[in-house]
Amino acid sequence: MTSLLCFMLLFNIHYIQSSYLGRLSPDDPYIEIGKDMNLTCVLNNESVLKQYPNKKICFDAVSMLSKRNFSDKDITVINKTAAMLHVINVSLSDKGVFNCVLSLNCSNLFNKTLVQGQIVSVGLPPDVPSNLSCISYNLKKMICTWNPGRPTHIHTTYRLYWTIQ
Repeated sequence: MTSLLCFMLLFNIHYIQSSYLGRLSPDDPYIEIGKDMNLTCVLNNESVLKQYPNKKICFDAVSMLSKRNFSDKDITVINKTAAMLHVINVSLSDKGVFNCVLSLNCSNLFNKTLVQGQIVSVGLPPDVPSNLSCISYNLKKMICTWNPGRPTHIHTTYRLYWTIQ
């Protein structure tokens, strides 16, 4: 637990120091299992590349199970200061932190510089709840139960509204 906390603190400090370099979008996306995902990294300006000569825009991902580097075939260069990562058929194992980094080689991210990271959530849209049943106690308290359907794998909030007519 201590090593995880130290990693998070170091990650946050490094992120704060380099956050001016550019932007990774969309912000903290929710991606449906089986769909494709595009993340776009845009550097603030060309002077960023002058600060880090010979480096190019690359991507990596860190999940609870693994760390993944993406090769040039996964990345589309838009121009000198922008690139897009394309991940096909996203699965639960893709859930985690995706980073845009500057590096000499996208396959080996040794000596990388963080541009920005995003938390990517992967899951399924919620089903329509079924078997709704409610019991009212003097119109002051109501207890309801229902079957929410398949697991979504993302935080899902169910809200029930009722009125007296």
